[in-house]
Amino acid sequence: MKAVILLAGIGSRLHPLTLDRPKSLLPMGGSTTLHHMISKLQRHGITSFIIICGHMQEMIEAYIHQAFPALDVCFIRNEHYLDTNTGYSLMLARPALAGEGFVKLDGDVMFDEVILQRLMAYPPTASVVCVDHTAVNDEVIKVICHPDGTIARIGNRLAVDQAIGESIGIETISAEVAPVLFDRLEQMMQSKDSWKNYYEVAYDDIIQTGARFLPLDITGLKWVEMDTHEDYQQALRDFG
Repeated sequence: MKAVILLAGIGSRLHPLTLDRPKSLLPMGGSTTLHHMISKLQRHGITSFIIICGHMQEMIEAYIHQAFPALDVCFIRNEHYLDTNTGYSLMLARPALAGEGFVKLDGDVMFDEVILQRLMAYPPTASVVCVDHTAVNDEVIKVICHPDGTIARIGNRLAVDQAIGESIGIETISAEVAPVLFDRLEQMMQSKDSWKNYYEVAYDDIIQTGARFLPLDITGLKWVEMDTHEDYQQALRDFG
């Protein structure tokens, strides 16, 4: 299975730390956040990487070639990274995947390695979303499930009182679901009005038309989405 890592963003809420480096290269316990992510993926059988870049791409490429000289990696540039969001970036990975299933990670998430261990234990035919049940609010990507436990809705505009938890930005997408997902992303991105959509908008659309996603409960395990200075300090405490 390949990994797709989304790294196109500029990390503006972490200025001035991200004025001279991308968020993924912030220091983290003697290495960087990106080093932590790639190393954990390698330990769980991921040998091929697709990295979607934009902001400071040259620095990311140089770092990976130095830190992981033998890595099987394909860099794809989101030329419109200033005007788009994660949905557009994920769409760009399609040619490099060649119909394969993949694990997708937001590049600003630090996570307990056990999360990845549990995720990779699912069969490759499953599409799985990592969900934390601890707390849900209006801002997060919320997950609602059917009575049988499969995911019914996913997105940030759903009702808090119906949600079972928050999606943390790490999923596996099966080879069966992948073409349906990319078809939807490509259709969506034909309109510039949709360029700022998150990939979860496409997830939600295809789930409602029959794609099957399972929730993986990672409650109690550590993870941090590093959007703000407070998030980064929390990540340093948990993983530094």
